[in-house]
Formats: sequence, structure tokens, C-alpha cells
Amino acid sequence: MDKWEKYGKIRAMRVNGYSDRQIAKILNVSRNTVRKYRDGAVTPNDRVSKPRIATVREAAEDEIKRLLLENEHLPRKQRLNARDIWEILVSKHGIAISEPYTRYIVSDIRGVHGETFIPLEHEIGDCMQVDWLENVVAIIDGIRTLVQVIVFVLPYSGAVTAFVYPDKTSLSFLHGHRKYFQWLHGVIQRGVYDLLKTAALSGSGVNAVAQETFMRFAQHYAFVPEFCNRASGWEKSNVENGVKITRNKAFTPIPRIKDFEELQNHISAKLLTYNMTHKIQGRPRKIWDMFLEEQASLKPLPLSHFEVDDTVETHVYPDQTVRYDKVRYSVPYGYTGKHVTLRVSPFEISVFHRGKLLHTHDKQRSGGQDQYVLDHYLEILSRKPRAANQALPVKKGVMPTECRTFLQLCPATNANNQLVEIMLLARDAGAQRVLAALNNAIDTGKPTAELVKYYLYGQQMPDDEFVIEHNNLSGYDMLIEKESVDG
Repeated sequence: MDKWEKYGKIRAMRVNGYSDRQIAKILNVSRNTVRKYRDGAVTPNDRVSKPRIATVREAAEDEIKRLLLENEHLPRKQRLNARDIWEILVSKHGIAISEPYTRYIVSDIRGVHGETFIPLEHEIGDCMQVDWLENVVAIIDGIRTLVQVIVFVLPYSGAVTAFVYPDKTSLSFLHGHRKYFQWLHGVIQRGVYDLLKTAALSGSGVNAVAQETFMRFAQHYAFVPEFCNRASGWEKSNVENGVKITRNKAFTPIPRIKDFEELQNHISAKLLTYNMTHKIQGRPRKIWDMFLEEQASLKPLPLSHFEVDDTVETHVYPDQTVRYDKVRYSVPYGYTGKHVTLRVSPFEISVFHRGKLLHTHDKQRSGGQDQYVLDHYLEILSRKPRAANQALPVKKGVMPTECRTFLQLCPATNANNQLVEIMLLARDAGAQRVLAALNNAIDTGKPTAELVKYYLYGQQMPDDEFVIEHNNLSGYDMLIEKESVDG
């Protein structure tokens, strides 16, 4: 029994009421090990095992199903038999499978056709069903954007919850689960999944093999993932309906929002209204009443969250950037050549150096959308003023809207250099004060650096401005008094 298998059993027995002594005795482990893993405060730190090599059946099954599906539209005498299929598998696809085993698989698959299913009554707190609402449209900051939504449904109560992401990566998949358990304030017994690539490594149904990271996530939260058979949508009919509800309630009409956070709030509000007001036909109470009952039956959350963010070790390039997924992200001045750590979530990339957070960027969805933050390049631009007109951090960099407006309205030929001068003022005066002064200058229609300084300092000059020092004039006063007496 490896570390993660042992860990999963300890977590499962703990949430089902076994004592430390019972767990230690049944699993033949020390009580220290039980205490270490029982509440999910820590997880094993072993290496990820290699993916299991697909079996012969897994290699052949999809092609057999495809051939049988094509056969259904042919006259009976022209359809392929099991021997024909075997010859195609061996000669065309190079699959080392015997003819008798091919006949067995063909017979097994044909036996599924016309299969009936039995309506089920789900136990309270027993199961969640999970699926993706794919490629739905939202207008984000004025741009038509395709987004991915992971949908969760509790079949007992019918409660629907969903979380929106820019993609369907494993990172988003696990992040969505963690947010769901936080929303539930507990953990369900089982999770039912389609054959999602982020969840299942190979196989289907009872023969499915979960992805290693997802399996560890499930062991940490002490729930059991189960996978549907291929082309068996009725096995997760509740979430199929939940996907339709999410589309109709949250994306019809197309939402127009500022960013992903606002879109998530929109989805959550729409589904909360549905859960609190809707009653499913044949159920004794409204969804929300049954959900509150179901919530009380959930298993407790582990004491620590499973870390789902990616961690990447890299270095800072000479252009003051780090690279991730074909995108450049800038870092503050002074870190060129240094080793840094990237912490990557579905929405953000944070750059750390020796535990110190240098900057957090919005994560870009595709290569080429480089993120040059102008503030990171001010020191070097102030020393190389002639570079300002061609510098990407000025031409295409990330900066406050006021700065971009200044560049458009400033009448001076050296507007780029003046902007650098203005932004450097924030080092001492603070960003909010400088932006306020910048807005005042913009309101005049012809902003300049001198005008910004006027609105920034007014009658109070900055510390580095010149100061008039007056000499002691008491001697002149004495002369004036003497002249008056003599006169």
C-alpha cells in the first residue's frame, strides 16, 4: 500500500467515524501516522507515478465502436463481422489483439445496444454530478469572449452551482472543485463524472483510471470519483439538466460585464435565485429547503486546502520579464538574472523572489499578449530618455487609464518622457495623489508634466525643490536706527 493509498484510507475511515486506535489497528500503521493524515492537514509528498499503459481493450474499443456505428447505416449483408473488424484492427491500426478477444469485445458492445435504465432515488448527501458548460459567450469589457463553466449538481436536493473559467485545464477543474466544497461548507460522498480528460486518464465506467493529481485531490477531500460509461448521458442526467439551467438562467441573454469576477457574481446570483425559488416536480419541498437539509449531512472539510495552483521556477530575462505559456510578464527593476518563482492560478500569475511578492499579473489566455507594466521600467527610462518613444512599456504597456489619456492629449513632442517624469513622482508623493493631479491636468485639455506638478504640490513645494535662505538682517536694522538718531 503506497503513501497516497494509505492516506486515502485513513481520511475515509476518519470521516466515517473510526477512532485513531481502530484505524491504526485495521491498516497496521502507527497512531502517529493516523494523527498526521486523519484530518487532511498535510498530504503525502511522494513523486507522481507514471500513467498506466492502456490495455489492449482500451486501445481497440473506440475503433470497434466506430466501425459498428458505421455498420448500422449499411445493408445487413454489407456490414462488417467480428473477423473483418479483427483484421482491420491488426493490419490497419497495428493493435496486437487476438480474433477470439475481438469477438468477445464486439459481442459485449453489441449487447449494450437497447439497454434500459432504472430511475433512481438519490440518498441525502451521497452524490454530486459534475460537467462542463462549454464555449458559452459573454461580453467581457466590451469584447465577445468564449468562457468555460464547470457545473455541480446535488441530485438529492437538485441544487445547482457553477464556476466560470477562461479554459478547461486541470488547473481550472481542480480550482472549481475547491471553490465548490468551500461553497458547500463540506464534502459529498461521491462525485460522478463524464470521461473528462482532466479527471480520467483512461478507460470508462468501472474500468476508468483517474488522473493522478485528481486522485490525490479526491483522497485529500475523502470523496470517491466515479466515471460514466461511454455515450451514457443518462448516468449523469441531473448535471446534464444543470448545464441547461445554467445556460438559460445565466447566459440568456448574453451577459455584459466588466471582468470574470463580475461574471461569477452574475452566475452565482442567478443560480441562487433558481435554487431558492424553484421546486422540482415530484419533490416534497423547494430545492433550497432540501439543500439546507442535505448540507447538514455532509462530511467535514479537511483542515487545509489542497494546493491546486501551479508553481514554476524560472529566471528574469534581460528585458525584465519572466515567460509563461508564450507570454512575457514584467517584474520590477533590479531583478534581471535572478531566480524567481511563479504561482499560477486560472486567473493570475504572481511572481515571487525569495518569498517576497514582486507583482501579480492578470493571466493571459494566449501567446503574444505580453504584459509590460510601465511602472517597472521608469528608472531605466529616466536614464535613457531617447528610448521612450520606441519603448514597448510606453507604447503597449500596462498603465492606468489616466496615463494613456495623458499621452493622447499632451501637446508636447516629448509626451512619453513627461509621462515617465510624472509617474516617478508617485515614488514619493503616492500613486493616488499623482493620479488625482493627472486628472486635473487632463481636464484642462492640454496636460503637461509642469501642470501636473502644479496640481500636485500647489503652494507646498516638494522636498527636493529649491528653498530661499534669508541672511540675518539685524545689522541693517541697527544702521537704520542710528541714521534716524543722527538726523
